[in-house]
Amino acid sequence: MYDDYPSFPGFEHVCLEDSYVLGITVQPAVLLLKLDLPLLPGHPHHRAPLPGERACFRQATVTFSSVRDLHWTGQGVIKPAVDASGTVDFGSVDSLTRHDTHYQLLGDWGEIKLESDTPSLCIDPTFFT
Repeated sequence: MYDDYPSFPGFEHVCLEDSYVLGITVQPAVLLLKLDLPLLPGHPHHRAPLPGERACFRQATVTFSSVRDLHWTGQGVIKPAVDASGTVDFGSVDSLTRHDTHYQLLGDWGEIKLESDTPSLCIDPTFFT
């Protein structure tokens, strides 16, 4: 079985490819990706971009729990970018797919293959307007 992230519950109407990865944390049995994530029309928290914004961005966390196996290659290949406000990011999530029993994430920060439960997406509620 092969699936792309828009088919995962909770990942409808978001665009990982245009996100900014603010951090990646690996803990025992957990992988966390902190994102500045664009919400697409149709997402319940989408709003029109404010002046100067190119999209409706919200802080979000992608969580993989019950991680049973994880391999991260290509770490350290990219140096983080720093924007004018001093915010650091590591590029975007180029793809998130499920291949039978494992997930694969690709980005400028490398490639992560892992076996886990289905990932969840949590939008930071302090950013709702």
